Amino acid sequence: MYVLIGLLAGVLIFAASTSTASFGAYNSQWDGTSEFRTLIEERPDSRIVFETTPYETANATNTVAIILAPTEPYSATESQRIRNFVERGGTVVIADDFGPHSNPLLASIGADARFSRLQLRDEREYYRGPSLPLAPNVTAAPYTQNVSQLTLNGATAVEPGNATPVVTSSELAYLDRNGTGSLSAGDELGAYPVVASESIEGGQVITISDPSIFINSMLTQPDNHVFATQLIDTHERAILDYSHAGAQPPLARALVLLRTSPLLQVGGGLGTLGVWLLIWRRVRGGTVGSAVETLLPVRVLSLLPRWVWDRSKSGQSVDLDADALRSELNEKYPDLDEPQLQQVMTAVLSERSRDEHDE
Repeated sequence: MYVLIGLLAGVLIFAASTSTASFGAYNSQWDGTSEFRTLIEERPDSRIVFETTPYETANATNTVAIILAPTEPYSATESQRIRNFVERGGTVVIADDFGPHSNPLLASIGADARFSRLQLRDEREYYRGPSLPLAPNVTAAPYTQNVSQLTLNGATAVEPGNATPVVTSSELAYLDRNGTGSLSAGDELGAYPVVASESIEGGQVITISDPSIFINSMLTQPDNHVFATQLIDTHERAILDYSHAGAQPPLARALVLLRTSPLLQVGGGLGTLGVWLLIWRRVRGGTVGSAVETLLPVRVLSLLPRWVWDRSKSGQSVDLDADALRSELNEKYPDLDEPQLQQVMTAVLSERSRDEHDE
């Protein structure tokens, strides 16, 4: 029974701390970004956020914030927070392909680049097929050092406007305007931007037309990992913005909140200390079972193994059991008078006492 309870508890904890959402920071499957999240968390003063308020207090200088394929629109207030962050000198990376929310976000923060939202294909330069094109044309930039290409997966292209293309596809790529899955009339061959950069006030916006380069299965392909690492390492701090990436695991959210809230850290520490002191006092004055009794009600205690709850040495548990027994007998046998009730209780408690002595 206890093995089953342990297994169920493990399953619940796992479910509360993991995700199956595409691009999910706590999704360790092929389409998750758990490995990229680890890159962020390994850096000092870097963090995951589930709301936009940290943009207001973050030290924007030398900080990069990364937004991957938002599934919900940013409100005017939220967009303004990001815009202020950029204007204070921050760098914002927005990676998306066909989603409807990134272009409005780019417009609201003052960026000129847009996502075309048409599929980029290449019949000659690709990884496993034309829908996984390579982008081998790389312009020198701090975050493209040692990057000779990017390997894409279902990407679109960036319409740069006044932004500067940094990485482009081969000259044989095209946008599948008719959705035919092959080169057809109206499709133009050319080198299409997949990474573009532009300056806004004191900051920078980097637009990437394929968030898939950050997922676990693609991060290992040339030179996606190097590029992702350089985006982080060329800044002092990093923020991975999952404020608009759909539902996140509740346990993960709680841990992030605890890490970023000094008040909760102090409160949690005091609470843990209080429980520890309570257990320590009971153990010092009696047994481990006494400490367990302090924290758990009798109905729960009765389900525990006898080696955990030393009932034979616990006067408190006997008193509580007697009260519970009296209540139960009164409920089941309301016709018993007091002498009869005492006689039955004495017999039951004596039998239990003998059982415990035999142990």
